[in-house]
Amino acid sequence: MASTVLAVTDLTSASYKLVGFAAFVAGPTDGEVVLVSTYGGVGGGRRSEPPPGDRADPDGWREKVESRLRQEGQLLERQRQWCSDRGVRCRAELYEEGRWPDFVLQSAQRSRVDLILVGVHLMASADQISAADLHRLVEDAPCPVSMVRLPGLFAF
Repeated sequence: MASTVLAVTDLTSASYKLVGFAAFVAGPTDGEVVLVSTYGGVGGGRRSEPPPGDRADPDGWREKVESRLRQEGQLLERQRQWCSDRGVRCRAELYEEGRWPDFVLQSAQRSRVDLILVGVHLMASADQISAADLHRLVEDAPCPVSMVRLPGLFAF
C-alpha cells in the first residue's frame, strides 16, 4: 500500500533533512511526498496590506512581496526536484495568505495523507511554531503528526 507523506517545509537548507526523511518513509511503498510551505514563514503568511512603514510606497512594497514569493516558489521547486531526483513522487504547494495549520490540514485532507511531518529547529526565533498552532494541527489532522528535529542552520 502506497504511503502519502506531507512535509511542512520552511525552505531552509536544514529542511532538506525533513524532505529526505519524508522521501525515506514514502519511497519504499511507491508513495508520494507532498511539500507544503507558506509564504513568509510559519507565522501568518503574507500580509494583504503594506505595513505602516511601507504605506508611502505601496507599489514598491507589492514588488518586494512578489519578488519574495517568486524566490520562495523557486526554493520550493528545488526541494520538490531534489525529492524527485531520489525516485520518489513529489509535489509542492505554496500558500500565500493565512495561517499555516489551515493550509496543512487542507492539503492533508485533499491528498489523503498517511503522515504529517513538521520540522522544528531547536533555537529561539520569531519563526518558531507556536504550541497552540501545533496543538490545533495535531487535534484536527486526519492522520498522525510527527515532529522532526532539524539541524541548526549554522550546520550548513
